Amino acid sequence: MRDLKTHHHPEIKTLANKTVFTRLSTRSIAVQGNNILLLYTQRYEDYSLPGGGLELHEDKVEGMMRELREETGAQNINNIKPFGIYDEYRPWHKPDYDIQHTISYCYTCEINTMLGLVDLEAHEINMGEYP
Repeated sequence: MRDLKTHHHPEIKTLANKTVFTRLSTRSIAVQGNNILLLYTQRYEDYSLPGGGLELHEDKVEGMMRELREETGAQNINNIKPFGIYDEYRPWHKPDYDIQHTISYCYTCEINTMLGLVDLEAHEINMGEYP
């Protein structure tokens, strides 16, 4: 998979002498015709690609499909193709690490026009996420 971008949060000046927590995640570029499915988050007033963290030893494609179904209710996920990897470094605000490094594996896919029921986690509901 090709590297898309590495982003460092403005507060991250160096990784030297820092403890880094690495989180693996997936993102879906789910298309319906000429449209791309995005999530709107009220808390941040922004749009993002559906996705989230992988479970320990979870296959990347299976994790992408799980997250896409949970967050959007997507059905009949097919024609899945690797798109690229997005690396992100941001401050970690818990005492055990200084920095969170998220590696997001992005895939394109097609889905049905009609979405099913979502299965959002409590923190996603609290942020006001909507497909």
